[in-house]
Amino acid sequence: MTAPINYTAAMLKDSNKRNILNCIYSLKRTTQPIVAQNLNLSRPTVTQILKELTEEGHITKEGYAESTGGRKANIYTFNSARKIAIGLELLIDRYEIIAIDLYADMLKYEKKTCLFSNTDAYFETVSESVNQFIQSLNVPNDSVLGVGIALQALISSDGKSIIYGKILNCTGLNITQFTKRIPYRCIFNHDAESLANTELWVDTTIKNAIFFNIRDNLSGAVIIDGDFFRGGELKSGVFEHMTIVPNGRPCYCGKKGCANSYCSISAFLKPEEDIKSFFQMLRSGDKTYKKNWESYLEHLAMVIDNLHMFITSDVILGGTLSRYLVEEDIEKLQLMVRKRSAFPSHERYIKMSKCATFPLCHGAALPLIKNFLKKIMK
Repeated sequence: MTAPINYTAAMLKDSNKRNILNCIYSLKRTTQPIVAQNLNLSRPTVTQILKELTEEGHITKEGYAESTGGRKANIYTFNSARKIAIGLELLIDRYEIIAIDLYADMLKYEKKTCLFSNTDAYFETVSESVNQFIQSLNVPNDSVLGVGIALQALISSDGKSIIYGKILNCTGLNITQFTKRIPYRCIFNHDAESLANTELWVDTTIKNAIFFNIRDNLSGAVIIDGDFFRGGELKSGVFEHMTIVPNGRPCYCGKKGCANSYCSISAFLKPEEDIKSFFQMLRSGDKTYKKNWESYLEHLAMVIDNLHMFITSDVILGGTLSRYLVEEDIEKLQLMVRKRSAFPSHERYIKMSKCATFPLCHGAALPLIKNFLKKIMK
């Protein structure tokens, strides 16, 4: 039997303080009477804690509320600019940088053309861009929580090294290539998990899901109880290298017939063809493009069916492809899965990402924001 917790006055005050800060964060703009009513706390208690939170910089006063007959109440807002996080995504032909505040709202975003190279010169160029980007924000150094760096690779459990990075040829890359050049905490993030971070932030109802990041290459993440399932060697959720066509098309991993070779964007595009022109031809009714697209959906349906048989959850289609999908595509894909399933379900579990317009680097910065908010509010 667990012994009852004996709350001291200091513990009770700390709990009230966190609850009040959480309340203001959720409401964004509020007053002392509303906070007191929502949390069932006395007004003097709330007044004292609001004073402390204001002095600590967590909240700010923003004018007065409309009078209800007596003295006008101060309006308090959460100081979302007090801390910021930087996200960086490294791609084969470019890198992208973003700054977000404590509401994960974008403050600034930049895209730079630059071929990836596992060299000091490349890391010097990228790091200098990040430093200049941060300087342009005109924020105090101690307001920067750090830099989350996303790339398509398997990341060590401490986020400090790349244990497999075939696409960028960066296996063995250590975070020190950035920390010795950027004066803030830096941490690596898997690309699909970074994108899924944003999905989880925007849609708080997600508990369990299989997340597809469909771009030039396919990557994925498995979400269980609101968090990522990684497994002992961090290989869990790497379903892009599941064989779906024995001895099929070659994959960059060295195998043949991987899901990546049939379910990535490059699987249905002709050489030198761009995705925008493909979908323009498809939506215009071109029969050749329609046949190509349906072949692609059949392979995607195969992967979804296999995964859904193993983990019964929502399937979320994200990445570049999600910007071009329409409702008809999802309905067709769901029907294809249903037809091939051993246990067909009429439940609609294939969904489009709600974050199609978000850059992936947004999700690379999010863990830094979430960890800070947890520290001050949970």
